[in-house]
Amino acid sequence: MDLVSSAGRFLEERGRDIERARFGYHFGDASREDLLEVLGRYQNQDGGFGHGLEPDIKAPDSNPFATELALLICLQAEVPKEHPLLQRTVEYLEAAQDEDGSWRFSPRVYEHPLAPWFAGWQWPALNPSCTLVGLLRELDLGSERLHRRVASMFERLAKPEDLLGEDYYATRPYAYYFVTEWDHPEWGLYAPGVLWWLVRQHAEGRRLSLDYVRNPRTYFGRVLPRAMIERALDALAAEQEADGGWPTEYDEHWRGWVTVENLRLLREFGRA
Repeated sequence: MDLVSSAGRFLEERGRDIERARFGYHFGDASREDLLEVLGRYQNQDGGFGHGLEPDIKAPDSNPFATELALLICLQAEVPKEHPLLQRTVEYLEAAQDEDGSWRFSPRVYEHPLAPWFAGWQWPALNPSCTLVGLLRELDLGSERLHRRVASMFERLAKPEDLLGEDYYATRPYAYYFVTEWDHPEWGLYAPGVLWWLVRQHAEGRRLSLDYVRNPRTYFGRVLPRAMIERALDALAAEQEADGGWPTEYDEHWRGWVTVENLRLLREFGRA
């Protein structure tokens, strides 16, 4: 059984509905509307997403991290920006953003099970503001005010030294914010900074974060040596477990999400 069919079996047995829907769209015969019908189950009346779409945040209430995952799903499925689901999502982000550029948890989120790192999250923070806005930029969504607020936050909080260590999450907002080439006064500092952070991962024998590379068409995908990417893809494919899923260092509920993401990465680079 090849890695795709094996992963499909795993997701059918142990994946959540959203992961089965994503697999069906990207690797089966499900339509985009089939996928969005399932994703819509996680969307609230205010347009944001909750209901455990982000497995570490159990509250039904809308939150920025679940909404980020929803935007990523839509980006990967090439959902038109005019689609009602995306338009409602942007309405939530416009209404929920604070003047400092943040999207915070509502008090009700803390009344439900919450991973300890989220329980102690400090605001304002580049993550998730820059990750959300990076996705909105790729989708060509969001008002000038929304983007301007996050740009001001970036000017206040961004530090080149964030890219000097090994921390995956310290790098994350920069990888998302600069994955596309756009007219930002410090793009020439931070995008190459992420690139060299990826090179150091490889040189130091750490896992290459292919989810920051995305595909061969991004700046990172074009500039990184192909041999480096190929070795990372070899390692990624080899990590598939006997049950068809990929491992995760987090809660077991993440295995379905990680399995779909890894399959998509392999497909983007012609491996699945």
